[in-house]
Amino acid sequence: MKTAIQFGAGNIGRGFMGQLFFEAGYETIFVEASKPLVELLNAAGEYPLCILDASSQQAFDLTITHVRALYVDEIEAISEAISRADVMGSAVGVSNLMHIAPLVAAGVRRRFLTHPSPIDIYLCENMLDAASQLRSHVLDQLDGDVRVWAENHVGFVGTSVARMVPVISEEVRRQHPGLVVADSYHKLPYDGTAVRSTPPPISGMYAVRNFKAEFERKLFMYNLGHAALAYLGHLKGLSYVHEGFEDEEIMRVFNGALDETGRALQRLYPDDIDAQGQAEVRQDIKLRFGNPMLMDTIQRVGRDPIRKLGADDRLVGSANLCLSQGIFPRRIATICAAALCYDEPADPQALKLQDMLKQRGVEAALRHVLALDPESDLGRIIINDYQRIQGGRAKAGRRFSLLR
Repeated sequence: MKTAIQFGAGNIGRGFMGQLFFEAGYETIFVEASKPLVELLNAAGEYPLCILDASSQQAFDLTITHVRALYVDEIEAISEAISRADVMGSAVGVSNLMHIAPLVAAGVRRRFLTHPSPIDIYLCENMLDAASQLRSHVLDQLDGDVRVWAENHVGFVGTSVARMVPVISEEVRRQHPGLVVADSYHKLPYDGTAVRSTPPPISGMYAVRNFKAEFERKLFMYNLGHAALAYLGHLKGLSYVHEGFEDEEIMRVFNGALDETGRALQRLYPDDIDAQGQAEVRQDIKLRFGNPMLMDTIQRVGRDPIRKLGADDRLVGSANLCLSQGIFPRRIATICAAALCYDEPADPQALKLQDMLKQRGVEAALRHVLALDPESDLGRIIINDYQRIQGGRAKAGRRFSLLR
């Protein structure tokens, strides 16, 4: 049986990559930092995956088999597995790439000595340069002939993950250990220029020639739209992302923002993104984000507003994209203002942002969080919207208007 190594057995590791590998006939070896999860996977040799399909509004229960797991300190076993594997994947979070790099490097050394065939690692890390980061970390730990071989035979391949994996309750988790719940999205585009081995015959995975265009479409359409529903929904007192589709004001801002980035992406990437493709993306976003079966919480989607307001992330990044293409991001500005208002008490980063706003003011937050000039046209609009929204909340509570 073919073998896949998957770094990270979390939501995307089990909830997406594990399914893809299983359906393609691979044994999946998870490399995981949680000992209880490693023990659970090894004891069962399988795990349950519940797929919530937006089109049919049905749930499909799968059992993902032919799996085992290695704890991250089992370096010898991990190295041996990498030396013989057919493909690798990662879903550990960008901040953890430096921690898996020594494991990858050790495996590459053994592979060079024992089974020197090309191999690729497909990174599901939600950052454009995640693949180059891991490549740099790994190559820094190699030298001589091994490094030269790795540069030419080990591919660090970026992917664009759009599958959604909502949080399940602790009660359900206790009843069904190892369970992952996910939506049915089954596509995984990847950077075709980075591949060094034969692409794996996995349904749903496909190469794109301009990965930057594909990644930015995901970030500035899917991620922007998700964030918009969370931050605008929070202001309206909603609990779940899908509820925003029933609010006329939220939809005006949401659709306006996606119109802005949609036009900007087509202008920037005319050879890679066309009107038909964008229409399909909009239809998919509406179908999947509006899926009530997911019960995807605003608290989950909106968490960590400081990161999501960063200059290169989904909100300000979308606004800057629009400005670069001569489109003023009027509706995106409102979403940025809504994110600045996000005061979820269970989110430490939201509380940190609110403390910054209270102590230093909105102008300082624009400079230090959004990397925007408060005196710029965009900066002034965001500040005006922020002040208007906060004033409306103070006077009318949840009944205030987003747009006036």
